[in-house]
Amino acid sequence: MALRALHKRLAKMEKARLPKPSPFVLLYGSFDTWVEEHVLPDIEAGKLDATDMVAVVAALRSWETDGTWDRAYAS
Repeated sequence: MALRALHKRLAKMEKARLPKPSPFVLLYGSFDTWVEEHVLPDIEAGKLDATDMVAVVAALRSWETDGTWDRAYAS
């Protein structure tokens, strides 16, 4: 019995250590999919400014790798 409880606890701890998916992954499957399906077409249609969006996409992409989403989930 104690071994099962320990195993469940360990599994829960391991799951908690996994990186949390960003909203882009949850909504679109990946960050790149969001860029390809939403950002680029809107830039081409003139709805978004290309210069501004390069900076926005770069900033958001860095959040994908630097742990920003993990900190956001902690709030």
